[in-house]
Amino acid sequence: MLVQQPREFLRTVYAQPFALPAFNVCNMEMAKAVIEAAVAEQAPVIVQTYPGDLAHAAFGSDLGPLPVLIRAMATEAPVPVILHLDHGPGLEFNLRCLRAGYNSVMYDGHDLPLEEALAETALIARAAHGLNASVEGELGTFGGGQGSFDLTNPDEAPLMFERGHVDMLAVSVGSEHGQASRLDLDLLAAINAKAQGPLVIHGGSGVHEDDVRAAVRMGVVKINIGAALSRAWCQGSREALEAGEDHYGVLGRAMDRVREVARHRLQLMGASGR
Repeated sequence: MLVQQPREFLRTVYAQPFALPAFNVCNMEMAKAVIEAAVAEQAPVIVQTYPGDLAHAAFGSDLGPLPVLIRAMATEAPVPVILHLDHGPGLEFNLRCLRAGYNSVMYDGHDLPLEEALAETALIARAAHGLNASVEGELGTFGGGQGSFDLTNPDEAPLMFERGHVDMLAVSVGSEHGQASRLDLDLLAAINAKAQGPLVIHGGSGVHEDDVRAAVRMGVVKINIGAALSRAWCQGSREALEAGEDHYGVLGRAMDRVREVARHRLQLMGASGR
């Protein structure tokens, strides 16, 4: 089922505590495998798309069919599903995704001065909250596609909740897009103490599992998983091709590997059975 009140839902997760893996998907089969994993684990799940993945499937300026397909599967699923925009650039793009049925969006204002980022985030939050959608803000950067790697200043974290009106905040505490990493748990604890709100970890594929378990106890409600899912998809496809299977075999084996990764991450973050 598509979560109708994601803001309340996230506050419930924050109070438990456990965390939701947020899986970046780039096609229908990957999204279906993630939702099937959540059903098998009886777990809520976040399915998210990156702007580049939307562009890959789209024609012209339209968002394309991917969010329509995910939303349809989420509506039919017997577990709670949040459809989230990852690293949404600017007001216009976030609004387009909200109009397309996303019930959660992230505004990526990492390249703006703090005051401008707060103002822009608040504008997006006002629109999203009017549609019962949740908003993720960001302080710090995570390397990879963002280029730079800057840790979050704990003193700035409360501002995103108080003035940016976010429902959850992505913080940089050592994780890096596409890389193995260890978290600075002391920094995360300091941010959690000041923020007093739900936190998000990006670059979660390579984070040490002990740190994942610790982060869940420090206010983290969402951990992004992208690279691990992509690697699983490619591994399954490669296995099927080497075995001489047809296109159904390739898609099936790739989906099997994605389901395995998704189920493990749901278990690791304590979402199974929730």
